[in-house]
Amino acid sequence: MLPTFVIGLREGVEASLIVGIVATFLVGQGRRNALKWVWLGVVGALALCAGVAVALRIAEDNLPQKQQEGLETVIGLLAVGMVTWMIFWMRKNARTIKGDLESKAALAIAGGSVATLVVMAFLAVLREGFETAVFLLAAFQSASNPGAAGTGAVLGVLVAVGIGYGIYRGGVHLDLAKFFTVTAAVLVLISAGLLCTAAHTAHEAGWLNAGQTQVLDLAWLVRPGTVLSAFLTGMLGIQPRPVVAELVVWLLYAVPMLTLVLWPRRALHTRTTLAFIAAGLVAAVGFAACGSGNGGTTTVADGKVAAAGSSGGAKTVGITLVDAGCSPAALKLLAGPTNFVVTNKGADAISEMEIVQGSDIVAEAELVAPGLTKKFSVTLKPGKYVLSCPGGTENDGKGTLVVTGKAADSTDPAPTGDAATEATAVATYRGYLQSQADDLVSKTEVFTNAVKAGGVEAAKAAYVPARLPYERIEPVAESFGDLDPDIDARDGDVPAAEWGGFHRIEQALWVSNTTVGMAPVADKLLADTEKLQTFVRTVKLEPATIANGAVELLNEVSSSKITGEEERYSKVDLADLAANVEGSRSAFEAVAPLLPKSSPVSATAIFNRFDAVQTALVPYQQGESYVLSTTLDPDQTRALAQLVDAVAEPLSQVAEQVVT
Repeated sequence: MLPTFVIGLREGVEASLIVGIVATFLVGQGRRNALKWVWLGVVGALALCAGVAVALRIAEDNLPQKQQEGLETVIGLLAVGMVTWMIFWMRKNARTIKGDLESKAALAIAGGSVATLVVMAFLAVLREGFETAVFLLAAFQSASNPGAAGTGAVLGVLVAVGIGYGIYRGGVHLDLAKFFTVTAAVLVLISAGLLCTAAHTAHEAGWLNAGQTQVLDLAWLVRPGTVLSAFLTGMLGIQPRPVVAELVVWLLYAVPMLTLVLWPRRALHTRTTLAFIAAGLVAAVGFAACGSGNGGTTTVADGKVAAAGSSGGAKTVGITLVDAGCSPAALKLLAGPTNFVVTNKGADAISEMEIVQGSDIVAEAELVAPGLTKKFSVTLKPGKYVLSCPGGTENDGKGTLVVTGKAADSTDPAPTGDAATEATAVATYRGYLQSQADDLVSKTEVFTNAVKAGGVEAAKAAYVPARLPYERIEPVAESFGDLDPDIDARDGDVPAAEWGGFHRIEQALWVSNTTVGMAPVADKLLADTEKLQTFVRTVKLEPATIANGAVELLNEVSSSKITGEEERYSKVDLADLAANVEGSRSAFEAVAPLLPKSSPVSATAIFNRFDAVQTALVPYQQGESYVLSTTLDPDQTRALAQLVDAVAEPLSQVAEQVVT
């Protein structure tokens, strides 16, 4: 709120000052009839600036995620550039600005040119309004609470208008030099924060890959959702886990600019400061250039195999989704770490590709709509698999995958080095699964007891707490076999006669407002969760599967769950969303230590994006749950979906980095 307040105040005072002086001279010369043209000019300028802001926002919302990050970077840099120029100009002219404006106005009146004064007012508001629009848009992009940011901007403009009116009436005598110095210092800090954000978005856009090593862990101080976090991140751009690039750009900008603004003018040579800043910017550009690159990405298609490269020694295989199914429909590969690149080239009836062994889905890519490409990684063991593209016209879209080679020997000594780290990652995540499964059984027992007792309201109250543990472990739900649909199937996912689990009871509670006939369903649900509690202790897990599952879950959240598709009757989808995000974060936390130092994926950047989603959910919290999904308007829903997509995009690159 404070950053946008200062922006609105600073720019508003400058524009109000010019408009106020013009109005004063017109009234003094008895030309009140010309005031309407001044106000029309002001309104026109404001409309143009608002149009620019709206156009930029619409353009950003309709771009793919990576291009959105690029546009945010450009807007942030443009905003900082404008403010920097304004600070230099104001430092030179602050002491004389009021007198200079009055002189120009007097000359215009003396020459009988009222139009000149109207144009002065129009251009002043247009210039300041355009700067404000760009700067506020950049500030909104980095704000954790857009509502508070908007309130701050409005209050800043209103105070500025009040000051301008006071100057116009003669009741306010403002020391403009001191006012602009103080606000300039605040704007320097805000701009430094925007540069940090720009460094972050530039990395996500693929423009800046250097300096992504975490410098500090400030998560204990910058806790998402707190007032202190809003100030530190919104005002100073300080992230919970800052990286080298963010720290470098902050220091390169803030130190010389604060020196310029606060140091006495006579004691500081402006050209020297400009040279210092220029040198710093050149260094920053060079720093970015050294780190640019594509991270060794390899693109293949139609069963072609790329040789092992930088991704942990893994090979890359291309699969194309066509009307018939998977292309190729038969593959023979060597055992070991493998990256699959799945591309849909117009197969409308197919949106996923699975590697199946027996009744288990070993790995998969989901939601691959026509024109899209998705990746997943897996360490293939020797054996025969089904290569499945459901919806294909030939053999139900099923093909074969034969994996040959030597399997890991179970008699090998205890793992060391990278293998030990992998074992630790799997054990860490398994521990999380076990704790959530234990909680699931406990909370489900409370829920099913309420259902069997016939207490509709008690059952409704126990529904969300029982759902959350399962939603947290959904990243690996595909590994649960039939237990997943038995527990979590929605109407239409399975034959009507087989439908049970949470959502069958949900329908009875919220649609029919009854528990009649639900006792057998409740008993089976509890029994299934107890089976799952035992199953997760031995379920096969590997880092790539854990990472893939987290990505696929987030993709499902942003594309369908957030629209109310999951909790169709109770509308408690936001509670599910929060649990899905929490579970995906825990999955990533487990495998993050496996990321190689040379990885183009920044663990810090991913954690920061998880923080952003969790912060955005805070306003929707209601006690221990969340507001109903039906209370969100389309813009709020879209904003949350974009934040989830922003996590999924870099997270999608993790699996190929951790396959061993």
